[in-house]
Amino acid sequence: DGWPDLLLANGHVYPEVDKQHLGSNFQEPKILYRNNGNGMFTDISAEAGSGITKSTSARGLAVGDLWNSGQLSAVISNMNAHPSLMVNQIKSPNHWIAFRTIGTKSNRDGIGARLTLSAAGRLRVDEVRSGSSYSSSSDMRVHFGLAQTNKVDFVEVRWPSGLQERFTGLRVDLIHDLKEGTGTAVTVGKKARRILFAPAEQETYILRLL
Repeated sequence: DGWPDLLLANGHVYPEVDKQHLGSNFQEPKILYRNNGNGMFTDISAEAGSGITKSTSARGLAVGDLWNSGQLSAVISNMNAHPSLMVNQIKSPNHWIAFRTIGTKSNRDGIGARLTLSAAGRLRVDEVRSGSSYSSSSDMRVHFGLAQTNKVDFVEVRWPSGLQERFTGLRVDLIHDLKEGTGTAVTVGKKARRILFAPAEQETYILRLL
């Protein structure tokens, strides 16, 4: 539906915690929250099946489109056990679009690039990142869910090099390569503000925007 959901992988590091009665266990169920689109989330773990509700000592979580089908899957590493693979098997008529950034002046994978997608009067923003969960790295391709929207207006990329450009003519339900320097340059209206950190007492810092 275009609203990113939230998956939490839980579990403790040491089995001995079960003897301490501290309120957490060595093995715990995962939690899946559905994004309601209004700033609120609903816990749908029980509806999601045994892959979520089964208790494990989960450590790392990585999400990606493993079969380039637009359906995101999750791989979870578990302490002293085989990893868990959770595959989205729900058939949906909803559309999607994904992007692989290729840096030329920026780093090769475009890590740190910010993508702004315009579709059906709504802006969606995401970033290219490497590493998120413990010792894990999710798919660096940026995936946008589009719900029933079958056309996008454009995607703007702000590269780590400072270049900002727009790409158009993008079909939905496909993974597109965005190469730095091949889009239409976008003029940034406002100058970026400098950020200064001034030392304060008790080893804290005051942030000043100029």
